[in-house]
Amino acid sequence: MTTALAWSVAFARQARADFDCWIRLARLSKPAIPQSQRLHFLQMACEKLAKAQLCRRKGANPLELQASHTYIEKNLPKIVEFALLNAAQTIPLAVIRSRTKQARRLFREIELLHPQVSDGGRRPDNCEYPWDDGVGRILVPAEHRFEALRLVDQQGGPQILKIVEAAINDLCQ
Repeated sequence: MTTALAWSVAFARQARADFDCWIRLARLSKPAIPQSQRLHFLQMACEKLAKAQLCRRKGANPLELQASHTYIEKNLPKIVEFALLNAAQTIPLAVIRSRTKQARRLFREIELLHPQVSDGGRRPDNCEYPWDDGVGRILVPAEHRFEALRLVDQQGGPQILKIVEAAINDLCQ
């Protein structure tokens, strides 16, 4: 019988592999690699981090976790807020609130990158499959500009992703 801890480590190790691909693709010539391909790895890393965290902290059933793709938006902002609060002696409270708000918005956009998470059909854009824009055009992920990447690159985004990476590393142990 496998334990929730073993599943947590397994999810975290796969999150580490996905995050490493995100980093490697981000370092390549940016015009040569479509945003959708880079963001796909970030979305997968974030999803697995959330699942690793749920197994570790809550003893969640890994088989139930694998049936859904809606854990990022709810769980990852808490990880960011916790990390920032632990560093509160060096970070002003206003910055913590601002970063947590940015994290919520960023993780919402990252969760929406999965094709099964479409906000009730209002957000069909995703990193994997073409979609109909509702006015007769079919859009291709490899040619689309995603809001998530803008949020990653803006002030606070790199710090949020460093916290994500640190959380992945912590859960790999």
